[in-house]
Amino acid sequence: MTRAKERAERPHVLERSRFLLLLVCLVGMLVILPTLSSQGHSAIGLDLALFAVLVACIWSLGKRKHVIIAGSALILPGFLAAWFANQTGHVWWLTILGLACALAFLTFTALAMLLNIVRQKNVSTDAIFGGICVYLLIAVIWAVIYEIMERAQPGSLGPLSVAANDLATGRLMSPDLIYYSVFVLSTIGPQDVHPLNGAARAWTGLEAMVGQVYLAVLIARLVGLHATRSGE
Repeated sequence: MTRAKERAERPHVLERSRFLLLLVCLVGMLVILPTLSSQGHSAIGLDLALFAVLVACIWSLGKRKHVIIAGSALILPGFLAAWFANQTGHVWWLTILGLACALAFLTFTALAMLLNIVRQKNVSTDAIFGGICVYLLIAVIWAVIYEIMERAQPGSLGPLSVAANDLATGRLMSPDLIYYSVFVLSTIGPQDVHPLNGAARAWTGLEAMVGQVYLAVLIARLVGLHATRSGE
């Protein structure tokens, strides 16, 4: 009887930890990438990490079938475009199409998660995890934007052309741009990569402002509501 009860409770526990799974995947990607880059396996490792994040994003959308269908419709063309780009010698417009689909999917997922969190009357711990996930997804979204800029106009972010290096290694995303996005979002400041034209500077400044406003408004609100609920 006890085992049957445990089996019945497992799905319920998983349902309440949807955002925690995505958070683990996002943090894992940011933690594992330096080790993989130093060992020369960044291309394969980054592809696997991004795939895990995308799967966790779909899982975090919950049981709303229309949302899952819409998200899948956005990401599938991206996978196909990236695959064809890899098979045909990294055709630049196919690569940009794949990145654009990934950008649309990540933005759609972040907005769907954000609406789900804001609409919750009783803020749980998993909702706070979801808020942190959206914050980290903002970093990934901007990394994709920077990658599209580099593909369309190499040298937008320097001193090295990230797009040329990615074409040589066969990867779709650059770890340097992901960390650049994280540094900008957290206002630590750019390290080895810097914006070199007007568009890059504009998107860099916008990301820094979005990151600070998000932390000051939404995360603070979620923590305050959760603390009030716990104190009752």
